[in-house]
Amino acid sequence: MRRRLLGLLLAGVAAAWALVAVGTYADAHREIDALLDAHLAQAATLVVAQAGHELEELSLDEADAAAPIGKRVVFQVWKDGRDLVFRSSGAPDARLSPAESGFSDASIGGRDWRVFSSWDRERETLVQVAEEHAARNRIAAGIALNSLLPLLLALPLLGLLIWWVVGRGMRPLQALGDEVARRGPLDLNPLTIRGLPSELSPLAETLDRLFSRMRDSLDSERRFTSQAAHELRTPIAAIRAQAEVASESRDPDTARAALHHVIEACDRASRLSEQLLLLARADETEPGALLADCRLDEIAERVVAALAPEAMDRGKSLELEPCGSVTLRGNDALLEALLRNLVDNAIRHGGERCIVRLAHAADPDRVSLEVEDTGHGPPPDERQQLGRRFHRGSAAREEGSGLGLSIVARIAQLHGASVEFRGADRGPGFKVSVSIPVS
Repeated sequence: MRRRLLGLLLAGVAAAWALVAVGTYADAHREIDALLDAHLAQAATLVVAQAGHELEELSLDEADAAAPIGKRVVFQVWKDGRDLVFRSSGAPDARLSPAESGFSDASIGGRDWRVFSSWDRERETLVQVAEEHAARNRIAAGIALNSLLPLLLALPLLGLLIWWVVGRGMRPLQALGDEVARRGPLDLNPLTIRGLPSELSPLAETLDRLFSRMRDSLDSERRFTSQAAHELRTPIAAIRAQAEVASESRDPDTARAALHHVIEACDRASRLSEQLLLLARADETEPGALLADCRLDEIAERVVAALAPEAMDRGKSLELEPCGSVTLRGNDALLEALLRNLVDNAIRHGGERCIVRLAHAADPDRVSLEVEDTGHGPPPDERQQLGRRFHRGSAAREEGSGLGLSIVARIAQLHGASVEFRGADRGPGFKVSVSIPVS
């Protein structure tokens, strides 16, 4: 990064200096043109003044050669503008310019000239004084090069200065990188480096927030693992205890009852394992993965059909109120798990009757999914705790892991839905309402 910054800065400086050189060349060319045009006019006036004397005595070459800028000026004297009377050395035989007066540009024999034309008072003699454009270009280029040369010589020194300044300016970033690199995988404490420049403070604050979220996530996973191990330990211990009773008992009825308890404990362990896997799957799912069109009415029909036999075995009724087609964007499997946990929870802990209801909410962009039973449900002061992992209400009628409603809460969160626990609208009962956005 340091080399890249050095290269970019030096390239920018060189480009800026190149533009300065171009501007200097153009400005010098303008100034030189004005200066030398005035010289041409002055020389022409001198020649016109000598037109009545011996022109052989007049020579501008020696003065021109001795000039500091080394310019070369030639002139011609024409009688009536048609007959060449006199010309200086280096001047062509042809007329320098067809112009009768003032400045003009001409090209003779592949050489470009700047020409000034002037007549004497009697308009009998035409004098033309000229200078090559190449000489002017050389002078302007020399001035531009002389101004750019010190800059080119200073470029290496500037590179060293930039290298030192960039290195010094990047020390806080290097220190920040070193502190992050020294950390172990479990070191998620806030950064200890202080005195960062204002440009790096947002990065350090963002890293601290990231460490905080990761720390909370790891703490949550540790609690979840500990609680899951504790919950699994209970049915496993029950299975072992009942299996020992069955193996040691000589009474067939006692052995049969112990084996029945073993089967119940296995079912509980199996259900707990399924819920833990489902919760882990929901935790790993990103909202961007919810991209499919789902028919919520078909999901409700599948769940009610699958759980109806269990409800009948428990002597409870399970109803699905008829509704039209309800389509929304989401994950079909997770939505089915959400509804299955709600219905299963109502069957296990609710009253004698469970109703599954789908309806469009007051907002046309949301769908309301309701599961209502005739049981009393948890007391109002406990309802805020519902949805927390491994939390079981005091009104629960059967043993459970306390994961069903936490699975519901997580799946609802993935779909941008809200979950509400409240009493039934009419008569005694408990209702869970999930408001899900259509898209």
